[in-house]
Amino acid sequence: MAHEVLMPKLSSTMSEGTITVWLKNVGEPVEIGEAIFEVMTDKIAIEVEAYEEGILLKRYIEDGESAPVNAVIAYIGEAGEEVPEDMPGQQIAPSQVTLTEEIKEQSEELTSESTVDSDHHKNVRATPAARRMAREKKLDLAVIHGTGPNGRIQALDVKKYQIPDRTTMTSAAEVTVVEGELVPWSSMRQIIANRMVASKSTIPHVTMTAEVDMTQSIEIRRQLLPMIEEQVNERLSYLEIIARAAMIALKTYPIFNAHGLEEGIQFHKHVNLGIAVAIEEGLVVPVIKQADQMGLSELTKAVKEKTTKARNNQLSPSEMSGGTFTISSLGRSKVKTFNPIINAPEVAILGVGGMYEQLVQDATSGEISNQFKINLNLSFDHRVIDGAPAAAFLSQIVTLLENPLGLLL
Repeated sequence: MAHEVLMPKLSSTMSEGTITVWLKNVGEPVEIGEAIFEVMTDKIAIEVEAYEEGILLKRYIEDGESAPVNAVIAYIGEAGEEVPEDMPGQQIAPSQVTLTEEIKEQSEELTSESTVDSDHHKNVRATPAARRMAREKKLDLAVIHGTGPNGRIQALDVKKYQIPDRTTMTSAAEVTVVEGELVPWSSMRQIIANRMVASKSTIPHVTMTAEVDMTQSIEIRRQLLPMIEEQVNERLSYLEIIARAAMIALKTYPIFNAHGLEEGIQFHKHVNLGIAVAIEEGLVVPVIKQADQMGLSELTKAVKEKTTKARNNQLSPSEMSGGTFTISSLGRSKVKTFNPIINAPEVAILGVGGMYEQLVQDATSGEISNQFKINLNLSFDHRVIDGAPAAAFLSQIVTLLENPLGLLL
């Protein structure tokens, strides 16, 4: 009897997956534990292994196509066995769900890069499937451009790579920019594009901006730096101070710590804080679970751990799911104000512009002083939240940052 191959559920928020590349063709033998396809979800490409052996009899979707979680996307069985011509429905038996969970566990173990297989390939970032395909095609990984996180070479990159015609080869510097060149969407950029379009087109965004005098926050950071560094061996940054202020304000205004669903508004008891982190290939959002229960020291350690793992492409799908409120900071950028897009199904996101200096005249004494400022940009779902509570929520964050002793309570 032929065995179904299902689209696995690799995170709590995953509803469908996109095949980046099939690693087996119809008619090829498959061993148990052998990677048969790579799926892109939650901005991570993960290889999925077979849990049955046999011949790959049928594929219902191809590279770049998507299917819902637990949909039958292929069959493995004996040569000549008959299987449905069209993709079957999604009636999933309990035993098959268990198998999907087993696939998830196996796949998560494969999210890290494999060890190097030769000195020549040392320091080349590539998935195990990409290395295997390169060996089979006798290709040098070092010459292939990776489109995965941090430039990691994926199986799809190897599959698409074409050996240059030596008669027309030019130096790398000469081909850096090609007039009119069309670069196909990478898997990560395609998913980011789809999610941004879905969020912006279905959620009525409203963005409010407030200016913050950071004088007192700068001073309290200076005093807390050595204590927190001694306690958790990490440097306190303004991001953690702003995050702590947001956690306190969310207790007063829990409507901002909710999900906007078709069925209604789902409130959450604790804040699972998403931190937007820019990486070479795009943007990922690691989630700090129950961030509202953390003081500045613990929050500093958690933010540093998650952002470091994000930049090193070490986040598991579970570490990027379950967020209830997100902060997106431009850090040391010269950009003061922007309109962040809500990370659906969340109902709000706080954008933090770069810090800048401004001369300010005291209304009473007339003295002129130099102040450090930041702008906070709160985008919220106007279906769920009205303007007045949004203004009050943002104002409380500003008040806490301008009088930061409240962060220590």
